[in-house]
Amino acid sequence: MRDYQICTNCVMDTSDPAISFDAQGVCDHCRGFEADVKPNWHPDEVGSRQVAEMVAQIRKEGEGKEFDCILGMSGGLDSSYMLHLLVTEFGLRPLVFHVDGGWNSDIAVNNIQMLVEKLGLDLYTEVINWEEMRDFQLAFFKSGVPHLDIPQDHAFIATLYHFANKHGIKYIMNGGNYATECVRNPLEWLYHGTDLVQLRDIQARFGTRELKTYPFSSILFHKVYLRYLRGVKVVKPLNLLPYSKKIAIDTLSSEYGWRPYPQKHFESRFTRFFEAYWLPTRFGYDTRRVQYSSLIL
Repeated sequence: MRDYQICTNCVMDTSDPAISFDAQGVCDHCRGFEADVKPNWHPDEVGSRQVAEMVAQIRKEGEGKEFDCILGMSGGLDSSYMLHLLVTEFGLRPLVFHVDGGWNSDIAVNNIQMLVEKLGLDLYTEVINWEEMRDFQLAFFKSGVPHLDIPQDHAFIATLYHFANKHGIKYIMNGGNYATECVRNPLEWLYHGTDLVQLRDIQARFGTRELKTYPFSSILFHKVYLRYLRGVKVVKPLNLLPYSKKIAIDTLSSEYGWRPYPQKHFESRFTRFFEAYWLPTRFGYDTRRVQYSSLIL
């Protein structure tokens, strides 16, 4: 067993089994940020020009259509602020798309409703079959793997992508961003949610029912088929603009009565249990290290 060590630059530590440190005690997450993220992150004039060009293109392609893009909405900070910008700053006409996996918190439901009503938008909600979701999540519990959030997360992404494909929507707006998410969860904490072999194997071994309606999506479908054959683009404008977590919270709170959560991703009651209790208690993994390290960098 290796000796405990924490990064001298961020708060990642040896609870990440694969972490490495240089002679100065700086971890590979920080080195990866400097080498791979920082050179390609332009929340400045360069990014602003790219956003303006992107918005003009989306508007042009959306002419004559009811919607010019789609946004998956969880009620969390990033997607909520993204929706605010799309309408008030960019002048776009997004279809707000929400997937109900059975674990919405009351705050999340209220946050979504407040934004949609004040902005005068349409909200489309897809409800996942609860008995199938329940059985799939129980199968993950029984399997002993750490990444219990995959049944929920995979359903969110797969449903959104299938909907966009079915209705010919070419632009999927995404609130993902480097400002609060530049450090990724180690694979030992959160494995790839696109590994259908693992997903189906866990259900076959530990599930008690067939998943007849659960929405699966292979990585080939949304990374290759949608992108290269259907021309669907996933766009992350927050990576091209200055993005402050505090400013986003203050703006949403004052404009819409939006309410913040105790921690990132806690708009889902299941994720709150998973990240606040299950991961640290069962495995010693604390996702706040990833979140705080992202803010530090």
